[in-house]
Amino acid sequence: MVKIPLEVYEFANGLRPMAHFLLRIGNLPSIPIRAIVDTGSPVTLIGPLDTRKMRLSKIQISKFDGRNKPVNIGGGQIITRVIENSKLRFNKDFEIEMPVDFPIKGEENPFQPSLLGVDFLEKIKANFYFNPSKKESY
Repeated sequence: MVKIPLEVYEFANGLRPMAHFLLRIGNLPSIPIRAIVDTGSPVTLIGPLDTRKMRLSKIQISKFDGRNKPVNIGGGQIITRVIENSKLRFNKDFEIEMPVDFPIKGEENPFQPSLLGVDFLEKIKANFYFNPSKKESY
């Protein structure tokens, strides 16, 4: 079993477990991502802050091979582009290939963080531990 260390940060008026990983899509350069581990999100979503770091516009993202799908997030609905063969590298020993969603249409919060969703936890068959009082998570 792989143990992925997480950090606990103050974010949006509360403590959140955060994962750090490198995201690689096709031949694009890898980019560091800091994502909230969100057990309320069914999908792993790369937020607008990180897509700007990648210098990707919604138009560029919509041209990637993938499918569009609606996702309910933050009380609203957005349309995402699902990039199937994205690679997430958490350390030198652990990399996983899985679908990652990028927002392309809808009521988007420009400050929406990236989310590591339940799809990730299911894919790696993970147990998730979060103890806010000790600021500890893995």
